[in-house]
Amino acid sequence: VTSMVAMFSQCTSLRSLDLSSFNTSKVIDMNLMFYKCINLESIDLSCFDTENLQQMAHMFYSCTKLDKL
Repeated sequence: VTSMVAMFSQCTSLRSLDLSSFNTSKVIDMNLMFYKCINLESIDLSCFDTENLQQMAHMFYSCTKLDKL
């Protein structure tokens, strides 16, 4: 996978997410990945490999309840 654009965009029921099994080593674009996930409260991105990431504009736009990255 090289693009995760808008993958969880507008998932308004999403409150938490376990991404520990995601392999992001080849991902270059995460634009709008969590766009308008208005009820997302926590997410652990510590396993994300962002070495090749080039784009992440508005990745957490309108994630107003998100307090931990």
